[in-house]
Amino acid sequence: MSFQRGWWRVGRSRRGRAVLAVACSVAGIGLGSLLALATRHPVAANSASLQPGQPRPAPLTRHSAPPFTLVDQNGATVSLAAQRGRVVLLTFMDPVCTALCPVMGRDIAAVEQKLPRGIRPELLVVSVAPGRTKADVEHFLSSNLASTSWLSGWHWLLGPNAASLQLTWLHWHIEVDPTPTDINHDELLDVIDPHGYLRVTFPAPLPVDDVVSAITTVART
Repeated sequence: MSFQRGWWRVGRSRRGRAVLAVACSVAGIGLGSLLALATRHPVAANSASLQPGQPRPAPLTRHSAPPFTLVDQNGATVSLAAQRGRVVLLTFMDPVCTALCPVMGRDIAAVEQKLPRGIRPELLVVSVAPGRTKADVEHFLSSNLASTSWLSGWHWLLGPNAASLQLTWLHWHIEVDPTPTDINHDELLDVIDPHGYLRVTFPAPLPVDDVVSAITTVART
């Protein structure tokens, strides 16, 4: 479930604090492929001209990824720092979402299936709704990923409590807006390199081939 209040707003939301970037012809990416690169600085943007899947050009940069330690669907403690040495895919979703979250889930599965052999990122999904359960996660997977599934190495982070989740949303500039019938939130996929730097951010729905190219480049550099 994603905000529809204008793309890349300057202000509270993460879209007002980040820029999607494109760099063509970088090492490992063929001519014409797009690499969307995240920054963490407010920028002016024409929201009417930017659509999901259409990244905005900006310089290639690296940014330290805000750390967190949360608990996954199996009760295991998972920290971002412990993932050093591997590529991490990070997204924020609600397991009972029926709108854009299922699209993101299927797109991530499609990305994983197209990655070169030997490149297997760790997928971390942070819940945007406190109080969700392992049963909610299992229902999401069975309902939305019936024909394909995420590869091994994923965690849906559900706790340990609302405060921990809310602090993570804050550090990652994810705006979460509960309504009586829904939870609106930023729907993005971050790619974090093996050194712990945030390198790439893509909005949903994902441009699968471009995401595959970006992950491959990050993993090999």
